Amino acid sequence: MRFSRSFSPILFIFFLLSCHEKEENPNAGIKKEDFSAWYDKKVELYSRKIRYTIDSLRLRPICSYADKYSRKYYSSAAPFLWITRSGIDERADTLLSYLEKTGGDGLPEGIFYVNEIRNELYRIRRLDFDKEHDIHESFGRAEFLLTQAYFRYACGQRFGYLQPGSVLNSLEQTDTAQNAPFRKLYDIKIEKADDAFIQKAIDSQRNGKLTEFFQEIQPSGNTYSRLSEAYRNARDTDRKRKIAVNLERSRWRSLQPRGKYVWVNLADMMLRAVNEAQDDTLEMKICIGSPKNKSPMLISQIERVDMNPYWNIPYSIIKKEIAPRHAGDADYFTRNRYRIFDKSTGEEVDPVNVTAAMLTSGNYRVRQDNGQNNSLGRLIFRFPNDFSIYLHDTNNKQAFDRTNRAMSHGCIRVEKPLELAVFLVDDPTREIINRLRKAVGLPPQDTPEAVAQTSEEPIRMETLRIDPPIPVFIPYFTFYPLANGKWEDAPDTYGYDEALLKKLDQL
Repeated sequence: MRFSRSFSPILFIFFLLSCHEKEENPNAGIKKEDFSAWYDKKVELYSRKIRYTIDSLRLRPICSYADKYSRKYYSSAAPFLWITRSGIDERADTLLSYLEKTGGDGLPEGIFYVNEIRNELYRIRRLDFDKEHDIHESFGRAEFLLTQAYFRYACGQRFGYLQPGSVLNSLEQTDTAQNAPFRKLYDIKIEKADDAFIQKAIDSQRNGKLTEFFQEIQPSGNTYSRLSEAYRNARDTDRKRKIAVNLERSRWRSLQPRGKYVWVNLADMMLRAVNEAQDDTLEMKICIGSPKNKSPMLISQIERVDMNPYWNIPYSIIKKEIAPRHAGDADYFTRNRYRIFDKSTGEEVDPVNVTAAMLTSGNYRVRQDNGQNNSLGRLIFRFPNDFSIYLHDTNNKQAFDRTNRAMSHGCIRVEKPLELAVFLVDDPTREIINRLRKAVGLPPQDTPEAVAQTSEEPIRMETLRIDPPIPVFIPYFTFYPLANGKWEDAPDTYGYDEALLKKLDQL
């Protein structure tokens, strides 16, 4: 309700006493002048002065993305949300009761101004004002802080308190140049707060449906509840902060793994292929990108398996490693089974005649022959993405014996490629299994001896389509509950925990 001129709690009493004129009213003879002895100028209230206080608060720096909505709401003469003609009603107490229950959510103290709001409400409800505590400042502060806390809580519980793309995709630049673009590390589509959601929050508050709205926006699912319980039970500060940042990750709303899927946790450096219908899980170690060549977080679908693939070496590797060190070195190219092709004609070029400048020009591609000792191994799992990365076999099997397996150029090497390929196929036939076994140099099923591949027999690249495609999730959780009751507990190899916690602390 708008205050056109002024409001006094004393005059409101008179308003209540005079609004039942049809009923017998023992106070019907009381006149406005009879309240003069009660009147105190310090509780006379003007909406214009309240808005002056709100405007001063509205211009404070934005710390949370949700703050832009409270700033936007009060940028016009919008109605007060919490102030009524009877002061500030029980809706503020409903909000406070929820804000006070966030102890298991791993959020920084003070994010919702609980103590400040409680103090202002105490003063307002007891008319405790003097020269140091002006009534307009108290009402203005209570109104604005309640709204800002409300929008923060609503957006945070429903969508997360941080926007991961804005944080993670501004961590490192692609080059040392001052204006070089930032590397995209997070490419998962998530739901985000918008004007429609904020309007729903406002409508719920105005219509007295705060409780229903709060129940609707809470994070759901086993992951969040188990993390929240673990946070409440943790005693060590470092452990609590580790759980807190993973609680925030679990609030980001995106496509959820269900049915049959592949879960690739970069932080834990483990792959779990899950078939919920058959209660089956295939686990294996993985090698991920090094800290300088981080594997991106994304969600996609595995569409095919290529057997005995060629490796078209990424330009970044050609530019940084091959061109400056090995240009013109024919022995190096022969030893690694690398071939150089002119992109415009497709013709192969003798490495002796190729300079570093030619390799870095972008006009030539370098390809490694398929088969044995190929860096991609014998099987590669392809899924659409903007980074040209994939899951693949490797010729360096010893890498899986290492604890720290962050060592690739960005692609993800899998420990058990044959088992993963068979898992992906819907009801694999013996023929399909034997095709895959042959591709990795194993004999057909039920055949005691390996079938040796003669040097004359060409190694062909074949493709196995995965129909239907299998969802693949590539997140980064340093603490995550597993279906068997255990936990993924991983080091923060890429430093994402530190970056996210820093932003949370600034809210």
